[in-house]
Amino acid sequence: MDGPKSTAKLRFFRDMESKMQTKWQTEKTYEVDAPNGHKKSNDEKFLGTFPFPYPNGRIHIGHTFSLSKLEFIVGFWRLKGRRCLLPFGFHLTGTPIKACADKLSREMKDFGFPPQFPDDS
Repeated sequence: MDGPKSTAKLRFFRDMESKMQTKWQTEKTYEVDAPNGHKKSNDEKFLGTFPFPYPNGRIHIGHTFSLSKLEFIVGFWRLKGRRCLLPFGFHLTGTPIKACADKLSREMKDFGFPPQFPDDS
């Protein structure tokens, strides 16, 4: 029972993923061009936003839970023919970021860069 395990299932899913990515890229499934001109469009639109994780906090399962629901909703409305936009980014300003940068600066002064920790022996 210590022999090599079959990777057939893994290869099957990787091949399927590759085919789908090629199809999406060819058909431009997830690309939507901005409308031409300044005329307002009567197309139904859907904009989804997500409360981004802060860079100095830990990402946890709640982020995945919230984002997956939003991605599902955007996909649903896209299938229904709406023009959908799901922008995602990180907010990199504010006091918590300054505190994080100050902490990193102190650690670099204390331990060097790359860090040189004291030998316990």
